[in-house]
Amino acid sequence: MGSRHRHIRKFANGQMTPEEYHSKFAFPPHAKCQACPSRPMTRVIILMEMKEARKNPLIDQWMLVDPASFMSNVVQIRGSDGKPTPYWRVSVVYACKACTPALEKQAAKAPSHCIVEINHGPDPKNRIVA
Repeated sequence: MGSRHRHIRKFANGQMTPEEYHSKFAFPPHAKCQACPSRPMTRVIILMEMKEARKNPLIDQWMLVDPASFMSNVVQIRGSDGKPTPYWRVSVVYACKACTPALEKQAAKAPSHCIVEINHGPDPKNRIVA
C-alpha cells in the first residue's frame, strides 16, 4: 500500500487532522511562529525583482563576499512573456493559526513590485473522505 493511503488512514482514524499533518511535515523542523513559539500553519515568502533589490548596495557586497549563499536566495520566475526573471527572496516568515491574520495584513503592505506567496496548507472545510 502506498504512502498516500497510510496518510489517509491516519485522517480516517482521527489520529491527525490534515491541518496538523501540514503543520508537522510541511515546514522545517526548526520553524516557529514569528510571534509565539508554537508550530506554524502558514508560510509567507516575499520576493523582489532583482533590479529593485540591487538598488541596495549591500546586496552587491553580499554577492561578492559569499556567492553561494547569495545564489540560494535567487529565484527564477517566468513572466507572462515566458522568459525567466530573477527575483530576490526578501523574507520567509511563519505564523501559527492564531497569528495568521496579522501576518496577512502585514504582507499586504509589501511594495507593489514584490511578489507575496502565502502557503496556508489544506482548507479546513475541504475534508479528505476515506
